[in-house]
Amino acid sequence: MGQFVETEVQNAQGRADCVVRTQDTIYLFEFKLWSTGTPADALAQIKEKGYAVPYLSSGKRIIIIGASFDEEKRNIGAWETEEIFATVEKD
Repeated sequence: MGQFVETEVQNAQGRADCVVRTQDTIYLFEFKLWSTGTPADALAQIKEKGYAVPYLSSGKRIIIIGASFDEEKRNIGAWETEEIFATVEKD
């Protein structure tokens, strides 16, 4: 792929399953099994645990991806994406 990929990236509240950094975008992945959560649950976990916080000042787009694996078919059953926007505080 030619991209920098990290797995199990730790922060103070947990760990993101996968982080992919490209030249202009950072992708944060959280994976669930269908029996334990939906893509929406995975997106909520990314937000609740602050997985995007270390990247907010990077100047890059941040895309979060929640994916659920189908245990029977052994593939991705569903996924959802969302873009996170950094807020800039002005005095």
